[in-house]
Amino acid sequence: MAYVQHMLLNATKVVSRAKNLDRSTFDANEDLQIIFSHLIQTIGESARRVSPDFRGKYTV
Repeated sequence: MAYVQHMLLNATKVVSRAKNLDRSTFDANEDLQIIFSHLIQTIGESARRVSPDFRGKYTV
């Protein structure tokens, strides 16, 4: 469950930062690109650690 909470927290961070961001601003800001990349990477790393049983119960 901790991994899923971590995924949700990082996804919320991405969405909140992207909400009022246009593409040209994102493309021009390398710091934002690095932040988003890191957050998305950690979501993937957490997803890999979610147990098969949990995945089976809560598949979307």
